[in-house]
Amino acid sequence: MLAFLFVDGWGLSDDPRSPLQRLDLPTLRGLSGGFSHQPFSQPHLAYRVLDARQGVEGLPQSGTGQTALLTGVKAARMLGHHQGPHPLRRLQTLLEEHSIQVWAARRGLRVWHANGYRGEYLERVTQSRRNLLSSFAYAARVAGLELLQMNHPKALLPAFWPEPEAAGQRFAELAQAHHLTILENWALDYTAHRQPEKLDERFVELDRFVYGFLNAGSELTLVLTADHGNAEEPWHPLHTLNPVPLILHGPLASHVPEMNSLTDLAPWLQKQLG
Repeated sequence: MLAFLFVDGWGLSDDPRSPLQRLDLPTLRGLSGGFSHQPFSQPHLAYRVLDARQGVEGLPQSGTGQTALLTGVKAARMLGHHQGPHPLRRLQTLLEEHSIQVWAARRGLRVWHANGYRGEYLERVTQSRRNLLSSFAYAARVAGLELLQMNHPKALLPAFWPEPEAAGQRFAELAQAHHLTILENWALDYTAHRQPEKLDERFVELDRFVYGFLNAGSELTLVLTADHGNAEEPWHPLHTLNPVPLILHGPLASHVPEMNSLTDLAPWLQKQLG
């Protein structure tokens, strides 16, 4: 069973100004070898470093980055440019045909999109002529998964957890009932763009959430990665060209090949689920 924690806007940086270098983040630091740029494997742990650029000039964006993660297709190269934040028609078609959510649902696997949403947002999504969903949420919807309101008993807050360790433990508990459970955490990217002075809080919160998940004592395999860099360089408001981390922890982590690109993840997920 796989629990996929997607973190929007987290790249790797060795700059001493980076929160990755300044903050005490013991869980994430331990899982990534100190936020290394070098991949490694240990029992129950695999760490890889993924290029988010997809061979296309310009700064990576969420729409094409997330679509590449979910489909294994170089979405930015297909378009000829990076696109975000929401997937437009050509990316939507890719997600409808090739996303891991659709692939798994077609095979009768139990897939769960754990994010809780505000009711007014879901109403706007329904009424809008244009897509307001991220690639992760769009893929969930076209796979027939329900987008839950925050008060649903099986929904999780995707960010800003009052008790991060408890939220991480609950993510692990919910994920045990499904072959694939996905939680999309957008707090780092959102905060980097709008409240960079709050980024330290968001990184610490994420570290504590992952600690809670790992200490739940489950036999799940955690998959944690991002779509592009951003929050690791809070001294400017732009996305970055930095690579992103991929952390896999749990029983399936011993079956992780060499990975170098966002597009390498989806084929591995299919192999494990298949």
